[in-house]
Amino acid sequence: MHLYRSEISPLFAETFINKVGLTESEFESFLSGFRREFVPRKYFLLKAGQVCNDHSYLNVGSTRTYTMDDKGGEHILFFAFEDWWVGDLESLETGLPSNLYIQAIEDCELLCISKMDLIKQKACIPKIQEWHNAKISKTHYRTLNRLAEVKSQTPEERYVNLINKHPQIFQRIPLQYIASYLDIEPQSLSRLRKRLSEK
Repeated sequence: MHLYRSEISPLFAETFINKVGLTESEFESFLSGFRREFVPRKYFLLKAGQVCNDHSYLNVGSTRTYTMDDKGGEHILFFAFEDWWVGDLESLETGLPSNLYIQAIEDCELLCISKMDLIKQKACIPKIQEWHNAKISKTHYRTLNRLAEVKSQTPEERYVNLINKHPQIFQRIPLQYIASYLDIEPQSLSRLRKRLSEK
């Protein structure tokens, strides 16, 4: 089903027309490869063991991406909000099952394009290929930065970074998920917030 401009975030059009440099006709052609999907709160976009088949743009809502250890403990890697791309890039590129869980925290609306449809678009529109290459590099560096943050920073430093990046996060993300992201207990997060607010 054809997507109309009124159904997509203005940021999506801005990215591909103003930043990537697509013409109006190229953008309409690119948009024709997408479909709109709705994922209710707490439902999963992806579970470990499944193959990721789509590039998905988060039009509305928020998600969490996490792994699970042998004891059933969850370890949140990323939160995603509007104007983010969500999915498992490694699974998408290799066709292998994912190790990740991606769950909707809020009701989500996604703009999804399959791997094969994106390949067709990249072949027809070279600027899409350039954008996709840059996106892969950005994802790689973001993952490295996240790993460095976990390995080298204190929970307080990670908390401050998170608040600086997402000032409204406590209005949208449950406390226990934020604590998991920071790798601390919810009670410790409450004490940390109280201590910092008193400074």
